[in-house]
Amino acid sequence: MKKADPKASVCISNEYGRLRDAIVGIGSGAYNGKVSWSDDLNGIVASDILEKENDSLVSILESADVKVQRPRRLTKDDIENMYGVGSTDKGYNQAFPRDNVAIVANDLIEFELNDDSRKTDIAGLYDILQERSKDSNICWYSTPHCRLKGTPDNYPALNGRDFVYLDDRMLFALSEGNDIGTNSEGFRWMRNTFAFHDVMAVTLRNGLRYLGQAISVPRPGLAIVCMDGIVALPSFMKEWDIIEISLDEAKAFAADGLSIDEKEYVIGVSEENDNSRIVAELEKRGIKVHKIPFAAHMSLGGSVRSAVLPLRRDVE
Repeated sequence: MKKADPKASVCISNEYGRLRDAIVGIGSGAYNGKVSWSDDLNGIVASDILEKENDSLVSILESADVKVQRPRRLTKDDIENMYGVGSTDKGYNQAFPRDNVAIVANDLIEFELNDDSRKTDIAGLYDILQERSKDSNICWYSTPHCRLKGTPDNYPALNGRDFVYLDDRMLFALSEGNDIGTNSEGFRWMRNTFAFHDVMAVTLRNGLRYLGQAISVPRPGLAIVCMDGIVALPSFMKEWDIIEISLDEAKAFAADGLSIDEKEYVIGVSEENDNSRIVAELEKRGIKVHKIPFAAHMSLGGSVRSAVLPLRRDVE
């Protein structure tokens, strides 16, 4: 297994090393080719609400000395100039940068997403990724790309929210009929590309759409897990301290939180779901929890972890 160089421009070995650099998403997107998040819909401007939530998240991260970068804001014209007329017909979404990219040690992996509305979002990250990749320690991999409209079954599709990285182990979610997640070809591609890691599949069930809804690892030996959302717990977690969450809690993104380090964790809340039980369980274990309102992001299908792409964490 390749040992991570902690001085490199990207460096990730797990979910809980001290976070140093990260990309936080922005409230830029469109529901479809005609309606933008910045449009006023009956007095509601989604982009403004998303940005207010992002401001709270950025404030917490910066107070913890995390360097935060943001994607380049894309417009419909930007995307169609790059990808062609009609490329925004199903919308686009810059709120969840984690979907597009994963970092393994000092390797940057660009994913081909299964969701047509998300295939162009990577363009907003290229400036940051290209600058980071000037470091000679960095290798930039990409899954094979296919047409914008529809991913054939024989093409690898991967989603960063399906990926949990734990030193020499990688977990990827698989689920039947999931039109936005990782498919079996994507899992095979990742397993073959990173053959020196233990790349393991976790099969989702009962309507969970990505692994970040089912499993979170705030520190070594501790996991938040929705047992009803997965077919089986990974065998190496059998002796871990497990905070078990219900299917309803998982669908309210109780597991989609972000570790700043092993002692600090950020979790999204809403008026309907304050995730207070999970907060209390983490605090019982000596973890400081930051709660931030994140209802607008939740309405789009993700929470804090989804909204952040870590670029550098401390490694031991």
